[in-house]
Amino acid sequence: MPGQRTYAVFGFCILEDFIATMEVLEEEIMTYVNQVAEITHSMVDRYGGSANKNIGEAFLCVWKFHDPDEIEDMDIKNNYNNKHIGKENQIVADLSVFSFLKVIAKLNKYRHIRDYSKNEKMKQKIGHDFKVKMGFGLHQGWAIEGAIGSQFKVDASYLSPNVNMAARLEAATK
Repeated sequence: MPGQRTYAVFGFCILEDFIATMEVLEEEIMTYVNQVAEITHSMVDRYGGSANKNIGEAFLCVWKFHDPDEIEDMDIKNNYNNKHIGKENQIVADLSVFSFLKVIAKLNKYRHIRDYSKNEKMKQKIGHDFKVKMGFGLHQGWAIEGAIGSQFKVDASYLSPNVNMAARLEAATK
């Protein structure tokens, strides 16, 4: 099936110190990732986005613009200007940032997440100042939205240099 062009804000977030955490937690790593996923997915959903991919310690989240034609027009003309963006599209962009801020707040608020910093094995492996942290990258632009897979497995996905840029921004701003 062919994909469809869409305009959105793409958010990439990744758990820090994941390899060491996995070595310490072993079988409990799934619980750990799922606890963080619950926070991440719920905040993204609450603020108008959708969780698209979970890849171990990484999450791809997407906030689609309400008026993609407006964003496409600016993209074609290479003229990005907040004065030309409709209120609805501004809100989408703002909510993407707010979603990730809420994820950070909840990682620092919830006791079951904070308890990982008290794990003695974690302190020995990673350091006494260990706490659950994530890195974030946000980028807006176009992507091809569609299904990738076979008769055995199908996943919804977004393919674009703009999606990759969100991941690169996360990596560059650790």
